[in-house]
Amino acid sequence: MRLNLIQFLSYSPLMMSGIFIPVFAASLGASYFEVGLISAFYGSASFISSFIFGKAADINRIRPIILTGLAVSAVSFFLQIFAYNASSLAVIRAMVGFSVGIYPAALIVSIYYNKGSIGKFSSFGALGWMVGYVLAGFIGNIEYLFILSSLSFCIAFLVALGLIEVEKPSIHVSYFSLEVFRENLDTYLSVFIRHVGAVSVWTIMPLYLSSLGASNFWIGLIYAINPLIQFLIMRKLDNFNNGWLMKWGFITSALAFGSYFFASNYYFIIPGMFLVAFGWSFMYVGANQLLVERTIEKASSTGILSSIISAANIVGALLGGAILEVFGFRETMVFAVICSIVAMGIFLHMNRFPEAAKLG
Repeated sequence: MRLNLIQFLSYSPLMMSGIFIPVFAASLGASYFEVGLISAFYGSASFISSFIFGKAADINRIRPIILTGLAVSAVSFFLQIFAYNASSLAVIRAMVGFSVGIYPAALIVSIYYNKGSIGKFSSFGALGWMVGYVLAGFIGNIEYLFILSSLSFCIAFLVALGLIEVEKPSIHVSYFSLEVFRENLDTYLSVFIRHVGAVSVWTIMPLYLSSLGASNFWIGLIYAINPLIQFLIMRKLDNFNNGWLMKWGFITSALAFGSYFFASNYYFIIPGMFLVAFGWSFMYVGANQLLVERTIEKASSTGILSSIISAANIVGALLGGAILEVFGFRETMVFAVICSIVAMGIFLHMNRFPEAAKLG
């Protein structure tokens, strides 16, 4: 329960302070492209951190890594209140990105070695997202949200002090080895491409919703639908075939992003939030279960997955800002649909593992 609570407390701030970053950046004078660039700084730092500390969790003790990540995150989230222009926000968001890449792989491996459910554990992250979105919608003031986000990490740190060190096999691996990446290229590449499309949408979605007439309250409420459905779905996915989950994750994602294209006002975004919740739940749980079940370096493999998602955050944020700047909101949705379809094709083509090949 401590691990589930930490997952909840550490995911809530990500959405609580993150949802209005595009709007906050615009208020500081950032252009659409600079909004994407700020998100790219966050993703770049998270990419580096996830890779380093995923390896570290296989080589070293897990508890100190979790405690360090939560403590550093509490500080970096608080520092966001001091951003005064686009450049300072970009630097602080990079610090935030690095801090939140420290602990996730260690948490997932702790669940695995404690014989817990990865699906249920992941669902508490989705629940944290939902609470973060709802609080963001009700509170509205971005500076208050930064402070509350920092407080949430402080509580998570106090909870983590009661964790017992996980007993795990001693694994001697090089920090620079790419063998795990090569072994799981089908999963990493397909997740990367799908998530590039998704992030291009999420980077500009608050602005899109605003253009459709949504207030800050409605933006937070609409965003909360996605993680609420994820929380309910992820808890039930442990016994599903992982390859099946991946395939249908891509399909439902494409349907979701396609529905956003046709929205005439913000109410019509709601059905797509249900679809994208299924898409992410299927893909994320399926990918993590595939990695820990077939890879000896479990923390490294899940850490690389976090890095891949962070890399997609970089590319997707840049492309989202650029596509919006050059073309418009709806063209960004088309791009996300194409990414999901291409990702599914790559996964099905490259997959050569028996447990993932049974794609009924």
